[in-house]
Amino acid sequence: MFNKIEEAIHFLYKANKGQRLKYENIDRTFHSVVVGMMIKEFTKTEDVIVAAFLHDIINKTNYGYEDLERLFGPVVADYVFELSEDMSIAKWFLRKKDFIERMKKVTNVHIINIVLADKLHTLMMLYDPYQRVGDKIWKMTDGTKDENCYLYRETYSIAFHKGANSKLLERYKELIVLYFGEIHDETI
Repeated sequence: MFNKIEEAIHFLYKANKGQRLKYENIDRTFHSVVVGMMIKEFTKTEDVIVAAFLHDIINKTNYGYEDLERLFGPVVADYVFELSEDMSIAKWFLRKKDFIERMKKVTNVHIINIVLADKLHTLMMLYDPYQRVGDKIWKMTDGTKDENCYLYRETYSIAFHKGANSKLLERYKELIVLYFGEIHDETI
């Protein structure tokens, strides 16, 4: 019998079966596992860890809120729903801006930490391709460099001002500086 975190990882592999990552030809589950492990480093709250592992389920699979609620309870389902983008917004940048505006209203630091870990890992996955092709990498994201700069800087600003985990913030800031230049903590 699995505990709740083990069950979430098991479910994650089933839900993502056959999906590959956009930036590297490996199983999509890798991203979610890394995000979950980042969060697991500094919290013991089971529902937060489970939500971190499952953060992309609604956006990237055929499973929805009701499935998560049935399998993992309303707290996890609520967290993952809050972490999901509004996929009815077709244009990439408009969807990302909508998500940023929603995050500005979030008061739960657990949600902010998961968003930060998610974006941090995405930036980490972009590092090797960025070293090879430079700013051409942003075409892989469906956005421009300026649009990505907005997304990642705003995420940093929100996380900084809402008291996100300092270790995540530090790692994230290093990558922001690498990709987009200096950032100032007081920006919002």
